[in-house]
Amino acid sequence: MTTRRIVGAEALARIATPQMGFASPAAYVELAERNQRIDALTYAMARAVAKHAVAFEGLPCSINISPISLERTEFADLMEGAINEAGLDCAQFVLEVTESRAIEFGVHAFETMTALRSKGFGLAIDDFGAGTSNIDRLRNFPFTEVKIDPAFTRLAMEEAFAKAALVSCVRLAREHGLKVVAEGVETQEMWDFMTWLKVDEAQGFLLSKPMQPADFRDLLKRD
Repeated sequence: MTTRRIVGAEALARIATPQMGFASPAAYVELAERNQRIDALTYAMARAVAKHAVAFEGLPCSINISPISLERTEFADLMEGAINEAGLDCAQFVLEVTESRAIEFGVHAFETMTALRSKGFGLAIDDFGAGTSNIDRLRNFPFTEVKIDPAFTRLAMEEAFAKAALVSCVRLAREHGLKVVAEGVETQEMWDFMTWLKVDEAQGFLLSKPMQPADFRDLLKRD
C-alpha cells in the first residue's frame, strides 16, 4: 500500500454461463469437497494458473485451497509438481486456505502445511474474520499472511466494535510476523483506514475488477 504498485495477483475460478455470465465457484467447490474431488480441481487450477504466471515476470500469485486437502499427506508433493511442470518455483505462489466454511483442520494439517512451507509456498489464512478463523490458528500453524474478509472490512466502516476488532486482529497478526492483506477495498475511505492501520497490501474493486490473464499482463506493462 505504501508504494501503490502491483505486487501480486489472486487467481479466481469461475464458470462461464450464457445466462449468468461468470458464476461464483462456491457451489461447485462445495460439491467437490463433499465428493472428494476437491484435490483434482485444485491441481487443475494450479496447473492452469502456473501456465499463465510464466508471463507475470516472477510476480507472486495466490491460489485458493481447501482445508480438506491438508489431510492428504501427498498434497504438498502434487502441488509442487503442478507448479514445476510450468518451470516455475513454488516460492512464487501463495496458497490461501479458505476459511468461509466451518471446516476444522484435521490431524495432518500441520504436517502438510509444514511440507508446503518447506517447498517454498507461502500460506495465507483467507477470509479472516469469517467462518472458523481465529488467532489460535495463526499461532499454531505456519501461516505467512492474513487476508481480511471483505465483509469484515466493510463492517469496520460502519460499526465501532467491528473497527476495534479489526484493529486488534491486524495488530496481533503483525506481532506474529505475518503479512496483512485487506480484501474487498472498494472505497477511498476503506483505503485510507487500511493505510492508517499500516496494512501491507490491499485488493478490491477500488484498485481493479477481476480480469482475464491477457488483460492482467497488459496492466503489468503499464504499471
